[in-house]
Amino acid sequence: MVDTLDGSGTDETGHGREALLRALLDTAAELSSLQDVESVLQSIVRRTRHLLRSDMAYISLNDHAAGETYIRQSDGVTTQEYRTLRMPIGYGILGRVATGVAPYQTTDYLRDESIPHLDSIDEIVAGEGVLTIMGVPLLVGGQVIGALMVAERSHRVFSPEEIDVADSLGTHAAVALDNAERYTRALHDAEQLSREHERSQEELVSRTQLMDFDAELLHEINRAPTEDGVLTLTARTLGAPVALLSETGEQIAVAAARPGHPDDPAGRTPTIPPPEPAALEAATAEGRALRIGEGPDAVVVAPIRSGHDALGHLVTCGVEDPAELQLLDHAAAHMALALQFVRAEEDAQHRQQLDVIEDLLAERPISDHRLARRLQRWRLGLHDPIHVAVILPAQDTDAVRRLLRGLPGSRLAAPLGDQLCVIFDDERWVASARRQASEQGLGIQGAWSGPMPSIRHLPKHHRIARLAVTAMRLGGRQGLVDAADVGVVGAVLHAASQAEAQGDPIDLTAPIAALVSHDAERGTELVRTAATFFETDRRIDRTAEALFLHRSTVKQRLQSIRRILREGWDHAPRSLDVHLALRVWSLTHGPETDAD
Repeated sequence: MVDTLDGSGTDETGHGREALLRALLDTAAELSSLQDVESVLQSIVRRTRHLLRSDMAYISLNDHAAGETYIRQSDGVTTQEYRTLRMPIGYGILGRVATGVAPYQTTDYLRDESIPHLDSIDEIVAGEGVLTIMGVPLLVGGQVIGALMVAERSHRVFSPEEIDVADSLGTHAAVALDNAERYTRALHDAEQLSREHERSQEELVSRTQLMDFDAELLHEINRAPTEDGVLTLTARTLGAPVALLSETGEQIAVAAARPGHPDDPAGRTPTIPPPEPAALEAATAEGRALRIGEGPDAVVVAPIRSGHDALGHLVTCGVEDPAELQLLDHAAAHMALALQFVRAEEDAQHRQQLDVIEDLLAERPISDHRLARRLQRWRLGLHDPIHVAVILPAQDTDAVRRLLRGLPGSRLAAPLGDQLCVIFDDERWVASARRQASEQGLGIQGAWSGPMPSIRHLPKHHRIARLAVTAMRLGGRQGLVDAADVGVVGAVLHAASQAEAQGDPIDLTAPIAALVSHDAERGTELVRTAATFFETDRRIDRTAEALFLHRSTVKQRLQSIRRILREGWDHAPRSLDVHLALRVWSLTHGPETDAD
């Protein structure tokens, strides 16, 4: 586990990330089993120091009444003065992080002028020999209870992933610390306050139930690290349906309160009123579960976060008890862990798909037996008829990637530069891609080629699709087209774009420039008429039918074209140049591809 944080970066296959998440899960499991506050604190600092391989780690708790934060437990600290450090909130790294604004780090504390210093604190830090300090705030229910810190006696820059490790650990540590403190407080009340015996017992039972719920969630994630198990367990515990929404509010999954029950039969999707975007933003800003609205349409929204990243929301209805809201908050924290597992596994899968596509496009020597075995995991045969699509997302590349990978028939999908390469084996894929991209407001430029008799023909068809996309990009055309419709014009446009990039621009529409100018000045459609005339084998009757015009009108337009372009425009050898120019003009100035 520690080897993934040694400065070499996270394993690109996703296995390093999964190992990290496993370590965090083990940490969360240990913390959830502890009930004594000091044991929890000792476990936090020990685990933090081990995971980040730091010289020391310590945890501070806030005394808001005194306006101070103080070190409660440490590991690796050598001086008594440092171990018992107490300072005003807002001063130093510790005091700044304890305000709860954000994680913070410095590589030379005593020389860092951006930090508010106190001479007495600087002397203690110098006595400990500390140079680098990094810390994250501990929050429970939107309230800052302290800070989790690591320090080095040398210069070190903590990477964003290492900060995320501390932040994720801090999230679970804050929950465990809150559990332990509440549990201890409940026991104390039960023993000392006989007049409140019944209420204390209820709180103790509630806290015990919450700890049992945490243990069940951790067990479920260990058994099958997916969002479905967490969602189902949460719905069953709350006795209400629970939905998982994306960070943008799109419903991903929903679990019934009692699947299979006569009042809630399996196969029927529970209905949860979709919250407004403002409600999602409010819950995210608050950092805890919020009840939105009143009456039967009221919903409860709990944000799902990992460090600074918003991963989505849990939404339910019919929940009012504060204890149930706390359950939902805990479910959201565990859902974040489950979603990170899912993403780590997806990253590994996507890396494997990219490896196969890159090997095929590079035409590396791979035996049929080995290639067939690699393709088997994606239910692809060596000689299955397939298509390849090259997609250039207009915006939100991740959303387009998720959409394409989820389409029926998608087998392999991987990013290649700024483009996405998708291999599919269902002819309905194109219609589904167009429809869903339109419904979700995702602009794409793309072309597909195929079918091909074997996946070994991928390099040829990929080149054809790329040429078509290049032609679309040069013309500013949107949509998803068959690369065969672009034909040789795509290659010509590609060559022209390369010449332009080398400072030698080529005007492919020069043979029809006079016709284009005539249309622009007089509002006529002679260019379109000429293009249709060529596309209909230069037949006047078919041209008239395609343009919904009378034959005499077509004849008049052809006479005007002949007058502007001169005799011979529609006969060899000039007809080849004119036809090519018309094809280029149609591709770059024609109507956008229909997305339906």
